[in-house]
Amino acid sequence: MRGKRAKLQSKALASRLNGISAFGFGANWVAPEPETKVVRDLITELEDRRALYSQAVWEEPAHVIQSLLRIREDLTDTLKRVGDNSPAKDACRIMRAACRDFLNLNSTQHLQDHRGMMRDSGYQNEEFFVGLGKLRSVFGQQIALLAFLYGVDVEEHLASILPPEPHG
Repeated sequence: MRGKRAKLQSKALASRLNGISAFGFGANWVAPEPETKVVRDLITELEDRRALYSQAVWEEPAHVIQSLLRIREDLTDTLKRVGDNSPAKDACRIMRAACRDFLNLNSTQHLQDHRGMMRDSGYQNEEFFVGLGKLRSVFGQQIALLAFLYGVDVEEHLASILPPEPHG
């Protein structure tokens, strides 16, 4: 009895090949990664970053900083993987700039200097949380744009920072 053979899509086959040779001549290439996959990978990574949506960030501000440093790395990696004319490029640059802005706040610098402890309960706490809210707003707008343009679903927790639906 013969086993069923699945139809192999040409796009899936292209990722298996990285070169071809005939008559003693050869050529190598790396097939471009589908941009939708790159954006889906980024959104999947961001879905697991509680700094973007958790209400309990005040418990561990140092973890927020570490998470945002990792997010910057993920955004830089995504920028390297998308095309030059990609709408994802601008969205990633905007989110990466929001991370830099947040990490340059005085309160964030203070946290890094004092091993993640908030010693001042006044303006530094306020600056930290207002800055985090601004960052989340920027991310929400850009993630909504990417999800729409690339048809990527967003997990409920991360979706909580997306712009609200307009009321009729």
